[in-house]
Amino acid sequence: MRRSTQDADRPSPVPGPPDDVARVVDAVHGLPGRPLPGVQAEALARALGGCLEATTVTIALWLPLPAGHEADDATVDHIVEEYRWPATDTEATAPVTGATPVRLRDGEQVLADLMIEPPTAAERLHRWPELHAVTRLLVSDIQAQSVTAAAERLIGQSVLLLADTRLRAAGEMEHQRYQLERDLHDGAQHHMVALQMSLAMVEHQLDAGNAAEAGQHLDRLRELLASTEEVLHTTATGLLAPLTDHGLVAALTARLEALDTVTLDIDPELVGYRYLPEVEAAVYLACLEAVSNAHKHAPGAAVTLTLATSRRGLSFEVADTGPGFDTGGRMPLRQLAARLASVDGTLTVRSSPTTGTRVSGFVAL
Repeated sequence: MRRSTQDADRPSPVPGPPDDVARVVDAVHGLPGRPLPGVQAEALARALGGCLEATTVTIALWLPLPAGHEADDATVDHIVEEYRWPATDTEATAPVTGATPVRLRDGEQVLADLMIEPPTAAERLHRWPELHAVTRLLVSDIQAQSVTAAAERLIGQSVLLLADTRLRAAGEMEHQRYQLERDLHDGAQHHMVALQMSLAMVEHQLDAGNAAEAGQHLDRLRELLASTEEVLHTTATGLLAPLTDHGLVAALTARLEALDTVTLDIDPELVGYRYLPEVEAAVYLACLEAVSNAHKHAPGAAVTLTLATSRRGLSFEVADTGPGFDTGGRMPLRQLAARLASVDGTLTVRSSPTTGTRVSGFVAL
């Protein structure tokens, strides 16, 4: 029977030793533990080299581009990871130039390119269908493991990112809660104290039979209720809005000048002058808290707020004529001191029994 020319040109299959294919499979699947895909690829290259009597075998594994990876060439849709045998041979580590690539595919998908030297060894693989098929299956499995490992790393990074985002969100919520508590303390507390004082004055005048005086204090009480409502609204919408819009002097004047027991002594040079927002906020809130503390601990005492500027910086003092207290060598108002320290400011508290209390602050500019 005559063979066609096409059949005559096709190389005849060359069966190898019967155990060689099994040894290639065992070289990869017989690795101990859970070997990494790269370790399996190196074992496969070594086993192929022995079966094919090759001097070098390089497996150029095709892998999809990692998430977020941008290739220099827009037409490139994959990366290549190379595994070579023998890896320790100095000459073999040089780039393979004479090898003819053997491309392994799974349908239309490229799995890898094998570079085998010498050419006769590569030809031996072409003519050994069983070894060629097993090699393709093993490379397909290695590629799948590499893709899965990359996906697991990406999922792990996403989980860490999600946990970090949740932690940051929780921290931000806690910060906002603390900020609201502090704003209520700084903004609304001294109004509540003033309301209590006015109510006590009404009761006192009624007990003394001074209905006219009591009526005047009731009018004052109505004004304080209205201003307290405004303060609570301001706290809900932003305690520092008046400060941001009009500046330190205007904001303090609007908040304190209506209080009967508070006298404002403000340096004229400060009117209309603006400082850094964080400095204005720290001094503004510190003054409000100091006045609120004076009303709370020295009810009915006269309070004077002094605000001054100089070449050195901005200073304030809240002094009351109350009974004072013994500091015992300790630093009271730590929260207030911490607020000023955030803008490199300092706080001093001087007080003793019967001499009143002076709370002084300074921010160098």
